[in-house]
Amino acid sequence: MPRYVHVPTEATPHLIRQAYEAGGPYQWAREAWKNSEESGASIIHFGIEEQAAERQGVLRRTIMDNGTGMRPEDLKVFLTTFGGGGKPIGVDGNFGQGFKSSVLPWNSYGVVVISYTTEAPDGAMLWIYRDNDGNYALREWSAEDENGEFVSLTDVVRPFMDDEHGCDWSRVRPSWMTTGTIMVLLGAEPDSDTWMGDQEPSRKETVDDLIRYLNSRLIEVPKRDGAAIETTVVDLYAKRNSDRRDTRDKTVALPDGRAMVWRPRRVYGLRHYIPDTAVTGTITVDEHGTEVDWFYVPEPENPVSGTSDYIAQRPTVVVDYQGEAYHADRSKSRYRLFGITDEIMGRTWLIVRPPVYSDSRPTQWGVITQASRHMLFGKGGLELPWEVWGDAFFDNFPEELAKAREAARARDTTQTDASMAKNLARILDRLNPRFKASRVLSSALGKVLGNPSGSFAGSPGVRGPRPAGGNGRPGGTGGTSGPRHVLVPTAAGSMQGSPSRVRGGYPAFIWKRFDPDESKHLGQYVPNDVYTVDETVYRGVVYLNSAHPVFVQEFNHWADQIWPKADPTKVQELVQRVYGEEAVAHVVHAQRLNGTLVGKTENAEPIRIGEEDVRQLLEPTALSAALLGLVNVEQRILTQGGGLFGRRADS
Repeated sequence: MPRYVHVPTEATPHLIRQAYEAGGPYQWAREAWKNSEESGASIIHFGIEEQAAERQGVLRRTIMDNGTGMRPEDLKVFLTTFGGGGKPIGVDGNFGQGFKSSVLPWNSYGVVVISYTTEAPDGAMLWIYRDNDGNYALREWSAEDENGEFVSLTDVVRPFMDDEHGCDWSRVRPSWMTTGTIMVLLGAEPDSDTWMGDQEPSRKETVDDLIRYLNSRLIEVPKRDGAAIETTVVDLYAKRNSDRRDTRDKTVALPDGRAMVWRPRRVYGLRHYIPDTAVTGTITVDEHGTEVDWFYVPEPENPVSGTSDYIAQRPTVVVDYQGEAYHADRSKSRYRLFGITDEIMGRTWLIVRPPVYSDSRPTQWGVITQASRHMLFGKGGLELPWEVWGDAFFDNFPEELAKAREAARARDTTQTDASMAKNLARILDRLNPRFKASRVLSSALGKVLGNPSGSFAGSPGVRGPRPAGGNGRPGGTGGTSGPRHVLVPTAAGSMQGSPSRVRGGYPAFIWKRFDPDESKHLGQYVPNDVYTVDETVYRGVVYLNSAHPVFVQEFNHWADQIWPKADPTKVQELVQRVYGEEAVAHVVHAQRLNGTLVGKTENAEPIRIGEEDVRQLLEPTALSAALLGLVNVEQRILTQGGGLFGRRADS
């Protein structure tokens, strides 16, 4: 018989601790809820055990459901098997370690599990704890015969009266439970309060955040017999003597004389908090069928329904994996990948729905959750393709979002230089012989509307041979300038087009005061953004921080020291225009480097600059560094300013 791989008992605590650290705060609540949901429960209740509260003042968190329950033998398997638990294990299913690894490390004194089934209507109870050696074991009780004589030790008992811990375990069951399971979290000591969750210094969980976590983790609470699973979390607060009326919530008196109010709070799931007034749609963003559901909440409606007690008060970007939200992100950088600009991100929700990788479809791409169910990755262990998804969404940008973005920008008091297109075109005319940028070319399948500019690009056509005896000069077969029109993007355009890397094309630049979280940077390049000036649509925007000390000093220097008699606003406009053009030139040049051969390895393999290298050159830190110490900018300002404002004052 072959020897099978197994985990030694002494190694299990380390694996549990490792999985616990990987899981993150409130993971125990997710695991408990999921176990209850899979048991067929229609009620899942995160309560507080009342008997120990009244008798000993100990506030223990309970988790109850009215599912099918677990038979005594199944209970033992569930609690003592790491990487199992009686349910199927697979990359797209359960891993059999979630609840144990997320709850046992901070409940070393124990977790009591009581389950009621049709086979055991009076209940079966187990208690798992961490022993002095650091291993996890089931507590044992003495089994006696009808005469009170010792028979044996047993680790499965009927719920009993436990004076030591201040409760009758058989009375923990609520009236609405016939079959189901109860878990009582005992913490690290007999008198530990666990109702607020894990109190390790790195977590310090609270009931408010537990409710927000569940509402944000569950995209929609599943239905049972046509109704959503009733999920509640009990919070409690001290009843004040000044209360003029009795609350309808339950009140429990503690031994120290305090009256505590038990307040049940309902969990509805993330989708419930997106207002019904939201404009919505769906876009497919890759060849695997990944879809992005977008929701935009127009003003004056609040972008989030409900209060901050139940969910964070800002929209978010999440990945939907089997009905749960992963990788929740409210950052500007995540939104910008999808072309959702700062003006509208506070009103826009994005739910990304990629296919789930399955053992039954091993050749098809999909996403997988790590064992701790804290994050996702793609088939092959790759990171999620956020940039691919974002680019595809931007290329098919919803018209409703585009209109909302332009309306928000129209309200902005910042003045835009109407001559931007002409100035940038002049700069790029000098750069185009060497640099390559994005330009919209005509395409029957294109998603961008525009009007022909009179120029052509693309692969040159081939003329037929010249007729014999003609007056043409000797030469080859000749060619054309390209079969595709270069378009000027405009919403009222007459032709369809798509972006392409050709000579010409450039982003816009915009000056604004950066928000505090980005205020250290001089510049920020957002490729998935568009900006329209005088019906010219720019793909990509370089934002420049008008409040950065470097630029403020520049503005003051030229206005106060060089041309003090000139209108300081006009002087600042000149400085901003020259720096903006320089920033655009930097972006265009960096993009042109994509694919450039820079050397060879010892094996003569080519070394080329790739898209990731270009991205790093255009990150805020790199772009900020590129805008420092520009002697050529100073000279251009001086030359152009001389024609506008006259002789410099310090000459």
